[in-house]
Amino acid sequence: MNEFTLQYRHNTDPDRGLATAGIFFLKFLLALPHLIVTSILTQLASILVYIGYWVVAITGTMPQAVHRLAEISFNWNTRMWAWIAGIVDVYPPFETDPDYPASFPLQKPENPSKGWAVTGIFFIKFLVAIPHFVVMVFLMIGAMFAMWFGYIVAAFTGRLPIGIQDYLAGTLQWILRVYCWLAGFTDEYPPFSLEARPSDG
Repeated sequence: MNEFTLQYRHNTDPDRGLATAGIFFLKFLLALPHLIVTSILTQLASILVYIGYWVVAITGTMPQAVHRLAEISFNWNTRMWAWIAGIVDVYPPFETDPDYPASFPLQKPENPSKGWAVTGIFFIKFLVAIPHFVVMVFLMIGAMFAMWFGYIVAAFTGRLPIGIQDYLAGTLQWILRVYCWLAGFTDEYPPFSLEARPSDG
């Protein structure tokens, strides 16, 4: 079983104002500061991950700096997209480790594979991930339509269908798991699964 799992709860009382802002794409404008931050963090994390491939290939150990920056990047992206999707209505704080209703725990690998690290150095690992990239394109297209439809439903009814929330969460989790594998945080090839389990209760 894949240990990298999106932590979230169902939004049982979505904000109609935010949903209306989503219908007219204003939510993306509100998220612009976060989009800029996550873009920078993702680029920096990508550079460190590539350096990490070399370190793992030589030493068999992932540098703490690679894990930490990736952890910040993955979770900042998680908070931002969970808010944009309407799974969470609390605007994401500009903090590295806030207490937030959506998160993606990123464990540091104890014994990362040197072989996979070498495939990362020569970009072969990205070729192996092509099936996921193809599926992810369709998932993201579906997510955009589901998100927009969810905005409309929430704006008029004050409810965001559970099925839409789980599909959006499952899509986000799928993408995060693929990038976790590419970054070397797990040697287990990511599953082709949209299953997402909220921590309601």
